[in-house]
Amino acid sequence: MKLIGGFVLLALLGSLSSCSTPTSRGRSAGEDYCECNRKEGIFNVGKCKKDVLMEHRDELLNEEFQTAFWNAVADCDE
Repeated sequence: MKLIGGFVLLALLGSLSSCSTPTSRGRSAGEDYCECNRKEGIFNVGKCKKDVLMEHRDELLNEEFQTAFWNAVADCDE
């Protein structure tokens, strides 16, 4: 019975991770980038933005992710 529960849990986790599209991940990363503007001091803002870019450097090669990321960043000024 525990084995069946494990398979159900594994299937559930797999379905949740597949819901994360490059667009949704890009939008989320862009929002994280925008949150950096709330840091105190220009060096903290810069470090935060660098950290977000470094965290997503591989994903930023994906055009869909990149478009969603920069669209979210453009929206944070509004």
